[in-house]
Formats: sequence, C-alpha cells, structure tokens
Amino acid sequence: MKNKLEPRILRFEQVSFVIDIDRQVLRQTDKPEHEISFIKDMTDMGDHYLLPWDTEKQTVSHDPEKAEPLIIDQLVWLDSEGMSEKYGIPVEKLQTMRDFEVIVDQEALKQRHEGILPQIDLAGEKFIIDLRLQELRHAQYFFPVISLKSFELTGDGWHYEAFYHPVMKQVVELDPKLLEFPEGVIKVKIPTELGLDPVGTARIYGMDEREVLRRHPIQKDLKAEMIPLSEAHVPAMIQRNKEALQQAHRENAQRMKPRQRPKF
Repeated sequence: MKNKLEPRILRFEQVSFVIDIDRQVLRQTDKPEHEISFIKDMTDMGDHYLLPWDTEKQTVSHDPEKAEPLIIDQLVWLDSEGMSEKYGIPVEKLQTMRDFEVIVDQEALKQRHEGILPQIDLAGEKFIIDLRLQELRHAQYFFPVISLKSFELTGDGWHYEAFYHPVMKQVVELDPKLLEFPEGVIKVKIPTELGLDPVGTARIYGMDEREVLRRHPIQKDLKAEMIPLSEAHVPAMIQRNKEALQQAHRENAQRMKPRQRPKF
C-alpha cells in the first residue's frame, strides 16, 4: 500500500494554501472554506498562472484597478509528485510538460478536433456519441439509434439513466403495473454531455473549450454502468403492484358478497 503523500503548501503574501490537485484549487490552511481556483480565478499563461490579488483583503481581486498580479507556478512544478501519482506520468517527464497537457489527453483531443466522435460501451457494444443529433449510433452497423432524450437525468445532475434491452439495443419503458421482472432488461447509467463529449458540449453551448476540458477532461474507454433491476426500484414497484392487486381483489370480493341471506 502506497504511503499517502503529504499535502504541498504554497505561501505568498501573509497566507498559506494547501495545493489540492484533484479539485485544482488552493485552499487556505487556516480558513479551508477560502478556495482559489486555478481554472476560475487564474489565467493560464502556458508556463505560469496570473492571479489578480487583493493585498488588502488577502483574496482574489475582482477590481482590475486594485489587483496586484501574482505569478503562480504550474501544478506540475508546485506538486510534481502529486501530479505524477494522479496522472501516472514520471516526475522527470512532467518537468517538460504543462498542466493542460497533463490533465487533458492530447492524442484524444487531437482526434476529436479531426472530427472523430467519441464512443461509449453500452452493455458490451460500442455506440458513437453524437451530441449534435442527440443520439447514440451503433458503431458497427450505425443502427439502431438511441435518442439521448429517452434517458432521464439522475438526482445528482451528472448522469443519465434508462432501462435498456441489450438484445433489442433500445431504451424501453417499464409497465407501471409490472408484476414480475421483465426478461432481458437492465438499467444503464451514462455521463451527461460534459462527460460524454466535453469538446462537443463546449461547441454547442459556446463555452471556452480549454476551461471545460480542465474541469471535464476527455474520458477514454467510456463505459455505461449496468445496474441489475434487483438493485433498482423495480422490486419495490412489483411489490406495490402486487399489494394493490390483492387489495383490489379483496374489495371486489367484498362488493360481490351478498349482504343478507335470501329468505325462502
């Protein structure tokens, strides 16, 4: 088991910050709620960052006239060991790289810029992700086509999920009066547009591509999470439907039962 790396501390002015590589922020040591984002609050100049600093308030300045520009090193130099551990790149190689090159897979980005659409594994078969048409197309046969609009957004807002029939290769809807598990159906969970194709998302919504990619790097080998129906809400639905059906039978039997015996 690897020993956990000690957090790196960056000190400037009268304050010190913990370097958080995972979130790409500086977190003030004595005020953890005070964070400075390398993405949102700094400007990436390629070989360093520029941070507009308010010396009086000791925080990010939002007034250009009062801002004192501070030069902040790239993360590959601020915490080489941490970046090496997270991205699996030797420390020696990191010295010749910049943060964007490390965080964002450059080969995958090159392919995307050349018009090659990303793919996702859906129950063992590859589908092409086409955000412009809001669909997933079978990578080999280009059919069937699955509309992304047929998926539902999860509660966390970061995934889509749907019931899926791998043989039919289609999203299906469950009968709300279901009394038993539908044969061959599973539940699948996939990322939202930002996880599926951050470059395409940035283009569609007019967002800054580099900023989007820093927050949501291109994911290689995308694969849908397959959830057995036994782990979804289906068992509870079936149980409720069975109880409702039994109750309806009891009520029908009660209505059909004669109130008085006939007199002869």
